[in-house]
Amino acid sequence: MAYSRDCLEVIFSSDDNYARHMGAAAYSLLDRNRDFGHINVYMIDNKISPENRARLEKTVSAFPNASLIFIDFAAWLDKLKLDLAWPISLSSYARLFVRGMLPDTVGRVLYMDCDMIVCDSLRALWETDLGGCVLGAVQDFVNDATKAAVGLAPEEPYFNAGMLLIDMDEWRRQGVEDDCLAFIEAHQGNVTHHDQGVLNGVLHGKRMILPARYNLMTIHYVFNRRKLIRYFGDHAAFYTEQEIGEAKDTPAVLHYTPSFTSRPWVKSCRHPKRQLYWDALAATPWQGHAPDADTSRWYVRLINWRYRCLPY
Repeated sequence: MAYSRDCLEVIFSSDDNYARHMGAAAYSLLDRNRDFGHINVYMIDNKISPENRARLEKTVSAFPNASLIFIDFAAWLDKLKLDLAWPISLSSYARLFVRGMLPDTVGRVLYMDCDMIVCDSLRALWETDLGGCVLGAVQDFVNDATKAAVGLAPEEPYFNAGMLLIDMDEWRRQGVEDDCLAFIEAHQGNVTHHDQGVLNGVLHGKRMILPARYNLMTIHYVFNRRKLIRYFGDHAAFYTEQEIGEAKDTPAVLHYTPSFTSRPWVKSCRHPKRQLYWDALAATPWQGHAPDADTSRWYVRLINWRYRCLPY
């Protein structure tokens, strides 16, 4: 099924705790992509409150070229057989079930995490030729043990699953959902880095690595390239200094990953572009929401300060 170049299909997933962050992300996406003829925004709903659903509806309805479709995650939860060492939100696992959640007419979809802010048009990303790959994603920084845990060699690319450009035809044809569930079962329900690890384990060799600007993670604002290689090892040398610099100068999607600082909605956040989150939130019904208190342990804050501020 060919995708429409002028109809952007985007899917988010959230529980009630992250609903306002999803609202800010959705606003930034719609605000920066007004040139699309239409944007379908799918929101996977993992027990979002009626009040927050209404706020999300108001956020999207402000854009005449956008439609909002809620998807109840409850229908898919029973398929997950997990054995987790600590409680986490299951909302991110929802991306594994896009085959059944989206209409068969959707030939391509952009999955986005809630802790993102869109800073530029995504038309060039949307029109990227994936060359037969199941998806396109930005490469991530992990150590060799994390790769080995999901069957990757140290030199193989490992992608961040916060932004995925998915060819739904290939996803369906290759049975990715079934392969993901089988991978989870083979790992006794406990996969390193959860659903991101699952996708990397299943799709190695079936994904395209995209420019860093489409998922610019916090670590790039904390470490320069030399420090990234020193911290993560030689296999972290995949984006050049020029590519990283260009991504920081003109990011398309900021991903507020908690790399040696908190996220922008927490008082202690030191991300240099944290204000962009607050600017987007101010344009939603969550306008005026106060920052959250920093509940991290003292030694975590100390470690974060050490890597941000001291020579490394």
